[in-house]
Amino acid sequence: MSQARNGRSEWFELSEEGWRRSNRARPLGQLVREALQNAFDQRARRVKVRLEEDEVRIEDDAPAGLARDEFAFTVFLGEKDTPPTWRGRKGRGLKEMIAASDRAEVETVGRTLVFDDTGRNVKANTRRVGTCLRLFRRTSARERDEAVRLLRLTLPPPGVELLINGRAVRPPRAKDSLEDCPLETVELHRGVERYVERGARVDLYYPRPGETPHLYELGLPVEPHHLPWHVDVQQRIPLAAERDAARDPYKRTLAAIILESLAPELSRQELSGAWVTEVLAHFTLGEEALGAYVDKVLPARAVLSAGPRVDDRARQLGAKVVDLRGMPQTALEQLETVVEGADAYVERMEGPPRDVVVRPGARAERLVGVVRCLSKELTGREVGVEFFEREVRDERAHVEAEYDSKRRVLRVNMKGRVRLDDPLEPRTLGIILHELAHEVGDEHDFAFIDRLEGYAGKALRCLVDRPELLAPYASPRKRTG
Repeated sequence: MSQARNGRSEWFELSEEGWRRSNRARPLGQLVREALQNAFDQRARRVKVRLEEDEVRIEDDAPAGLARDEFAFTVFLGEKDTPPTWRGRKGRGLKEMIAASDRAEVETVGRTLVFDDTGRNVKANTRRVGTCLRLFRRTSARERDEAVRLLRLTLPPPGVELLINGRAVRPPRAKDSLEDCPLETVELHRGVERYVERGARVDLYYPRPGETPHLYELGLPVEPHHLPWHVDVQQRIPLAAERDAARDPYKRTLAAIILESLAPELSRQELSGAWVTEVLAHFTLGEEALGAYVDKVLPARAVLSAGPRVDDRARQLGAKVVDLRGMPQTALEQLETVVEGADAYVERMEGPPRDVVVRPGARAERLVGVVRCLSKELTGREVGVEFFEREVRDERAHVEAEYDSKRRVLRVNMKGRVRLDDPLEPRTLGIILHELAHEVGDEHDFAFIDRLEGYAGKALRCLVDRPELLAPYASPRKRTG
């Protein structure tokens, strides 16, 4: 039977072996990032990181050094009351780095804490400022290279010099700063984390060539993201347990704030990313931001797809039909509030139908004869013919003829260029073949083009091989000629 323990402080015990295994598995760059976090919080003006095969060394010149020895070995012990602009939060970072090492030394003001096979020891030293952390463990070249790439993404606080393997880290080119962004953050009160909303500054930077855009917390890279810039939030971010990722709702809120604030200034390329679609799917944008997106991303005279037939008519009238059916429904609904649909566009351009039925009588006999003859030869079935006149508001809405595939009727606009007296005139013959080809569908797609080419070839063959077939419908002048 196990020995009884008294008091709540005796409820749990920590497996040091399990603790070491857990932290040894973390990427080297993430562990060293914890040391940078501590140095920046302690107002260091110079931080040096050296990554070697058997040793990792991080040295800073923070005025006070390590405040308490227990901060190096008591898990979860840290500052109890810190504002959202303080980077540390869980009292784990320094302990995790030590646990991931075979042995370690924490040389701070007046003393050095040694962690080795004999245990934990403290000895005096003459250091008067800052802390030097030496972590002894073997690392591969690949581990070190990946760590350097991550650490060189760091955005040191103003006036702080950060050197990685002797090379100074320079901030990338700044893009913009947004003030008072309402974002969730974490404050520490009496050792308890509390989530609150607070206005924060958000700084944006252009990634250098070869860099992946990252989300940052107070100058330290947290994770790659899909926005086109580095985004540095100047307060704590609600993070996952390993502090290597932010919560998805937080990231969406941050992206929405950035889009709402900067949309009018962004380029087409910047607005075309998947991050914008995700924002549209989860947030309602203001009129200015939504208008900027539409103006820069969609083509001029853009209309939203409404169906094959009306889309095709909208194109004929000069519109650029965009099919956004792959977008999330909520995003599409937003765009529908500012972008006209193809059906509404066609109705606006053409106005309500004002067709007047016309009966041209004997004048149209030759044309009717050609249509019936060709339709029987080309499609195997005879097509009827109707005539109408149509007034349009815009000249681009004018049509020469229309084919009603359900009724199998070719409708001819008497205000067009169809020649009743000479249906074998090239333009008129072309219009007839064009409309008959719409038997395959309303759109001018590849199926239509293939059908039209086939009809044109058959019609030409008829004119060559059987001139007597269409001779009765030629104009008298051409017959005598």
